[in-house]
Amino acid sequence: MKLSSRAHYAIKTVLELSTHVNEPVTLAHLAQAQNISISYLEQIFALLRKCDIVKSTRGPGGGYMLNKPLTEISIAAIVKAVDKATVKETSMEPDFNGTDSHALWLRLLELIGGYLDSISLAELHSLYTTPDATQSETMIEESSIQVA
Repeated sequence: MKLSSRAHYAIKTVLELSTHVNEPVTLAHLAQAQNISISYLEQIFALLRKCDIVKSTRGPGGGYMLNKPLTEISIAAIVKAVDKATVKETSMEPDFNGTDSHALWLRLLELIGGYLDSISLAELHSLYTTPDATQSETMIEESSIQVA
């Protein structure tokens, strides 16, 4: 399984929002900070807003803010909000469709989902904002989970 680029960018930008808890952040700022196009972020944030992960404020000084405390947002919730097709049986190799191996792969996907669900944005935020944040950024860059 590999996280989509949309899920990857959603995690990165929500993590960036977590550093601005009490103030709205514009998509222009997020796009520049994370080197992502604004139009792509608009699509991502529309999905995040539908799932109540972020909220928007209009007008001067407006932008996006987290809609829940950091401890109540899991990484799995972010991934599911923007990429409902991330964990699909069709992403498995065709020769894994036998009954025994099929059950094994489904169980593995459940375990990965459970692991992502166990990580809160607060935990990731604390890693991201520590003095050794370069290690955390590397961890985020390598967050694409691949199962061979």
